[in-house]
Amino acid sequence: MLLTGAWRAIAFLLVLGIMPSLIWADASDESQQAQLFVAQVKGDVSVLHGGQQHSANPPEPLAQSDRVVTGADSTAYLEFQNGGVVEVGANSDVTVKQLEITPQDFKARFLLALGKFRAKVKKLTSSSSTFEVEAGGVVAGVRGTVFGVDYDKIRQQVDAQTYEGSIFTRSGGKEEIVDKGYSMAVEKTGLSVKSPLTGRQMNSFRDFVDVSGQLEEKKQQLLQQMHDNLMNRMPDAVKQHENDLNNALGQKLPF
Repeated sequence: MLLTGAWRAIAFLLVLGIMPSLIWADASDESQQAQLFVAQVKGDVSVLHGGQQHSANPPEPLAQSDRVVTGADSTAYLEFQNGGVVEVGANSDVTVKQLEITPQDFKARFLLALGKFRAKVKKLTSSSSTFEVEAGGVVAGVRGTVFGVDYDKIRQQVDAQTYEGSIFTRSGGKEEIVDKGYSMAVEKTGLSVKSPLTGRQMNSFRDFVDVSGQLEEKKQQLLQQMHDNLMNRMPDAVKQHENDLNNALGQKLPF
């Protein structure tokens, strides 16, 4: 088993018996959070992590319970390491409600407090896999598609749209399917109205699909940047021993 980069540095510290707990916490968090990250932003975008708010700094890992908040004329693109892109539109507030991703399973849930949400999701192969967005008491879920959810908090109206594949909406115990090319508007009264996507909505999805394709192409570069950011947080004492890591690991570690 070969280790590279940050994890080789951590292993080297273990060999020497000088593992600082802070480094371990940083590396552990980075590893977990890298399943989802802020890949690109435009305008005023903030991330709230552990109760602390800061300006988004792509490529920045996200964890469960993190929030992404955008200002006027601002957009954030989130990307999953194993495939899939999310667009958080202007004047939006999105929380990562659940993030449990393994090679065998995929569970991601988001809470849209207000604003616009677009997603391009790869096909979920496991029967227990889920990708859902909750907004105003309405849940929209998918099994591999391109879709969007808009939530007008003032009007208390949720609009779920499907550009590719199909999604389901669930509200008040009632579940409905929204097929490709249609949207489902759910009013605060619970009344739902299905209609074809407008030209404006179609153009918005086309733009999103174009950007998501570009992000997928540069994903490895973004992941490498996150790796480099983690290495930059390592103390100088660790970095100066990096040339000795392979030999030390080969002699000391049982793999």
